[in-house]
Amino acid sequence: MRFRSFLILLPLLLSTTPKEVDAAPHPMTMAFIDVGQGDATLIRDGNGYDILVDGGRKSAGESILSYMQQVGVDDLEVVLATHADSDHIGGLIAVIEGGDIPVENVYYNGYPGDTQTWSDFSAAVDAEGLSLIPAQFPQNFNWGSLNIQVLNPLSGLSDPDQNEASIVLLIDYAQVTALLPADVDSGVEELLSHRVPSLQAEILKVPHHGSEYSSSQSFLGEIQPQEAIISVGQNPYGHPASETLSRLTNTDAHIWRTDFHGTILVSSDGESYQMLPRITFLPLSLRRLFTH
Repeated sequence: MRFRSFLILLPLLLSTTPKEVDAAPHPMTMAFIDVGQGDATLIRDGNGYDILVDGGRKSAGESILSYMQQVGVDDLEVVLATHADSDHIGGLIAVIEGGDIPVENVYYNGYPGDTQTWSDFSAAVDAEGLSLIPAQFPQNFNWGSLNIQVLNPLSGLSDPDQNEASIVLLIDYAQVTALLPADVDSGVEELLSHRVPSLQAEILKVPHHGSEYSSSQSFLGEIQPQEAIISVGQNPYGHPASETLSRLTNTDAHIWRTDFHGTILVSSDGESYQMLPRITFLPLSLRRLFTH
């Protein structure tokens, strides 16, 4: 039986969903970094394994580096670019080129882009002596304490649309599950349920910044998210769409937006999780409760 408790902390909402699992030495954290219109998610497994998924636009690179330094990241075991769009890979260039936080591995969807931003990104990877490693369905990774299933894209596609070929990650940390679908649309959403049984996740990064063409009612009904995180900034596309917000509201998910709440942190010991926006604006003494 599930229950939820609420605590007001410096006008911020802290929510907890209890589960059953052995305590971890440090919490796993997922930070949905406020990069404006774009995606950047820093995942830390609690035992020193750090993963950065996407990096926003080029202009976001320095702020991502600053955030990682604030929370004590000393290296990145994995940098993963979900697809070649500039609002996902641009900021990764500064991360890879910056010498203060070394990068060990770089993954991508297996389908190179054709823009200058992609050329700069791949050149940065080459300059660091790294190779681009494809991550495609049905690969499975054990990264630190995290079990990560790749649900999209398929291999062998012929010149696919980058959004449709986005890497989709299903992340399990003990009994807490998160789904990161990048920029897929409702067509790909429909395929995901055929690639894993009982596709459910407490935490959903809302696909494609809340586009009206993603987050279908059937998809949300299957996922049954308790927390829906929209990474979005000022944009000409109408993100997040009112239709998408209505569908999310109908699922009873709590909606979090980086343009409203700033950087949003999920902290979990595997048994429970907490949602805390604007972590970078908390006093250091409180910030230490949610970072390591």
